Amino acid sequence: MLSKRLRHIRRKMRTRYKLKPSNLDRLRLCFYTSNKYIYSQVIDENKKITITSLATYNEDFKDFKNKNNIKAAELLGEKFAKLLLDRKIKDVYFDRGKLKYHGKAKAFAESARKNGLNF
Repeated sequence: MLSKRLRHIRRKMRTRYKLKPSNLDRLRLCFYTSNKYIYSQVIDENKKITITSLATYNEDFKDFKNKNNIKAAELLGEKFAKLLLDRKIKDVYFDRGKLKYHGKAKAFAESARKNGLNF
């Protein structure tokens, strides 16, 4: 039986393996949650640089008591979409890493889509 950590690593690698070939011209939108915060960043795979990032420990989220819940993920998706649209980035692909597409990852993605991002 596989350990939980090994299952997460395999899911993460499988997700990236399936997404990369079909999205060579797009930027990668990474989403990650820890026990305390939620993080998101946009990475240019060709140049190997991080273009922009945003997390729930920033000043915009100081009113939230819990910075790692679904409401915080929705607000992060909204603010991140506006940040990317200001930088004239509209087309990205969503890399959820080891996470399943439900809960915080789904709330973030749907909020970002609702505010103008295409993925």
